[in-house]
Amino acid sequence: MASESKNNVHLIFEASLEDDKSITNYAEERERLVESERQNAWDREARYKPSSQEERAANIIFAIREWERNVIFGNLPSETLPKKDDRDMGGQYLTNKEYIDTRSKLFEISKMVPKGALLHLHFNAELHPELLLVQARNTENMYIRSIRRIENEEDLKETEMVFSVLDRKTVDPSINIFSDTYPTCTNFKDEAVKDKIWMLWSKFQDEFERKFPGKYKQQEPETFREGNLPSHCGQPAVARLRPAENWLRSKMVLSEKEAYDPDQTVNGVWARFNQATRAFKGLLNYERAYTEYIGMAIDRFIEEKIMYAELRPMLLDKDIPTNDGKGKIDNSGQMQLIIDAVNEKKRQLKDAGRLHEFPFGLKIIYCTPRSIPPSLMMRDMKECIELKIKYPDLICGFDLVGAEDRAFHIGYYQKQFMAFKKTCKTLGVEIPFMFHAGETLLDTGGSHDPANSNLYDAVALGAKRIGHGFALLKHPKLVEEFKKDGKKPGICIELCPISNELLHLCRNIKEHPYPQLLAAGIPCTVNSDNPSLFSNSMSHEFYQIMVGAPTMSLYSWKQLARWSIDYSCLSEKEQKEGHKYLDESWEQFCHDVVNTYGPSVMHTDEEIARDPVLKDRVDPAKAAAYYGDDGEARWKSYTKKRGNKKYLEL
Repeated sequence: MASESKNNVHLIFEASLEDDKSITNYAEERERLVESERQNAWDREARYKPSSQEERAANIIFAIREWERNVIFGNLPSETLPKKDDRDMGGQYLTNKEYIDTRSKLFEISKMVPKGALLHLHFNAELHPELLLVQARNTENMYIRSIRRIENEEDLKETEMVFSVLDRKTVDPSINIFSDTYPTCTNFKDEAVKDKIWMLWSKFQDEFERKFPGKYKQQEPETFREGNLPSHCGQPAVARLRPAENWLRSKMVLSEKEAYDPDQTVNGVWARFNQATRAFKGLLNYERAYTEYIGMAIDRFIEEKIMYAELRPMLLDKDIPTNDGKGKIDNSGQMQLIIDAVNEKKRQLKDAGRLHEFPFGLKIIYCTPRSIPPSLMMRDMKECIELKIKYPDLICGFDLVGAEDRAFHIGYYQKQFMAFKKTCKTLGVEIPFMFHAGETLLDTGGSHDPANSNLYDAVALGAKRIGHGFALLKHPKLVEEFKKDGKKPGICIELCPISNELLHLCRNIKEHPYPQLLAAGIPCTVNSDNPSLFSNSMSHEFYQIMVGAPTMSLYSWKQLARWSIDYSCLSEKEQKEGHKYLDESWEQFCHDVVNTYGPSVMHTDEEIARDPVLKDRVDPAKAAAYYGDDGEARWKSYTKKRGNKKYLEL
């Protein structure tokens, strides 16, 4: 009986293999599912009626990405253990950064792509640390303090440093951070010590070299390059710094070890991030640097193909020093500095016939910490409204910043927020909320209660956009509130993928939920967050978006750029004009991609010969050993594609 049943199974199974109807039904159902998903893709509007040039550029970008996945990075599915120089495309950003910067044609294209608007950038975080440190050399009254006296290398590791511009006449010139008489305390506003902690920065550098001879002479090898000053934070460091400057730089930038060390934690990396933020603060927060920063930042935006930006300054501290350290410039005065600097830069661009590259200037999102008491929150909200009335075209939003796993959640300030909304309505001013929300794994608003998620408050308070939104997919009902449809614009998410990785929300871009957020129909934009700390740029962010999911394409880039204009705080007229500029620059971008990369999608023989890693991977004699059992087949496929121009017309 058992033998008969076994024979029946075999007979039925073998006969079913020839059932063409069921196979056809399966194929049709599968194609229906694929086509349905394609027709309803989140970037379908950007795919609508592409030009032949755009289609060709899209195919080229796809071909380059897949070529680089196999050859530049090389860590492919196999039983063979990865080699030392193998990398995983879309793997750890800082680990991959040298390969991205020096070997990737896809990254070169990422630098070319028109990016629309940058909507999530912290004010002090756009310029390269080296640039600010070199700038400080020319500030004769730049001072520095330490949270502990520096006597040995352990102190160098553990201390935290803060800069400030001061009136030289009020500072004791004998103060020495390396002396055993230097005070150690936690409250630097204490009247008893506040005049005994500041050491002249130039003097500190000299003493540092005497105290630690031969130390910190060179930049870290992976970041140093000879040449001019770097233009943005994703670019390798190129300024020849003094030892003390090298040491300070290491405290300002998150290193690969600090980000990915097995012992690192979410709370630990946040503490390190906040330390770096405080180190930057004094280098930028004084009159001359503040003004020069705006002009240099706009230059960087233009270089990165960004036409408009909304910056987030921390305005808890109510003033910055004047150049001589004798006076103070309040927040209103700082806003005027920004306006004057933007107007001057726009005048220069207009005179050069380049105003179309950055036609709308900057706007400011007022930021204050989520950790302050309600009385201070009320004070800052009132100031935000006052600044909006005084500078209606500059102030464009309100935000709370700081780690969401710490107190307080947005709802803690519900009375203040409702009063803020009512006051704005009564006075006829519009200040939308742009909350940091969902930048967390716990998602409990700094408490033990999941109901305190900041995402609930962001929706309940009618936020226009939120920053990060990493935790949103935990909330299926809230996802519906964020979706864009014909009846409502939805709530836009300001994606900051590299920031999320380095602050331990995900291990790499392939684990980031942005493809799911987009697939759910939620409008998103791409942003760089804190480039000075994370060694990234908008070009790196666009690159990461492209390699993080195989479904991403040139059309995905286009839709993200379009949304950045749609969900900006520009007027309706300005948005229309912005789309016109974007469409024109997009057409030129596609033309440049086709002309530059169409003739040679793969690396040339000369490029391969110069690079030992590439040479090893494309040498036919080594192909089988490198790729495993199917190495020869891979090599034949590679050589066939290199010689076949139709490969680009896939």
